Parts: sequence; structure tokens; C-alpha cells
Amino acid sequence: MIQVFILITSLSFFLGLMNSESNLQALVQRQANAWETGDVSSIVQDFAPNATFKAAGYTFQGIEAIQKTVEDYFNGFTDVKITIKRMIIEGNQGAVEWDWSDRQKKTGEYSEAEDAIIFEVQDDGKIIYWREYIEKKS
Repeated sequence: MIQVFILITSLSFFLGLMNSESNLQALVQRQANAWETGDVSSIVQDFAPNATFKAAGYTFQGIEAIQKTVEDYFNGFTDVKITIKRMIIEGNQGAVEWDWSDRQKKTGEYSEAEDAIIFEVQDDGKIIYWREYIEKKS
């Protein structure tokens, strides 16, 4: 009886780890898709209420600040394209490298960047930390 319990517990733990990794991979893909389609609501709903979002030297604290900065971004830019190059997932945190391109609405200027992101999620899968290291391509 105790052996069956240990086997079930071990199997549940292992499956939980697999689901965690696939859940985080899905989260990254969902974020990429939402940015490409300009879906502010989908971007924001992945973040916890007290999340920290850092990009381009700025820090946005809390869901309201994150939503405002995403809305502001889409007021100025369009044609976002993201190519995910690599993901590393460990426990409740991960790193992703993706290529990013967009077009400035006012000038039509096209830009490209390489972007590395470090992120962490809480137990419910919501992002609590997202930091981007962006390097513009010349």
C-alpha cells in the first residue's frame, strides 16, 4: 500500500514538472502572439496584480502601470513581428530570446531588435517578473 502511494506521489510530481514547463512555454508563445496582434488584454491578463515589468531602462510596477505602458506602445507602434529563437525553463522561471520588429506609426520607420527576457511566475502561473534586455539591430 505504501509503495503505491509513493509511486502515485512521484508520478504526480513528475507530471507536474512537465506541465509546468509546457505551461511556461505556452505562456511565452501566448505573449508573443498577443504582442503581434496588439491584444492588450491578453498581454496584461498573464501578469499578476503586483507584477514588475522592466524594458528599455524603465520599470513598471503593478498591473495598471503595465497596461498603460502596453497601450502607450500600441498607440505609437504597429506591425510587430516576433520570432522565438530559444527558451530555457527551470521551475517557475525562464529565459527567452526572440527577435522583434515593429514600425513606428508616425514616421513609418521600421526597426529590429534582439531581445532576451528573464521572467518568473507565481504558483498560479501569473507573471510576477518580466525583464527585457533589448539590443537594436543596425
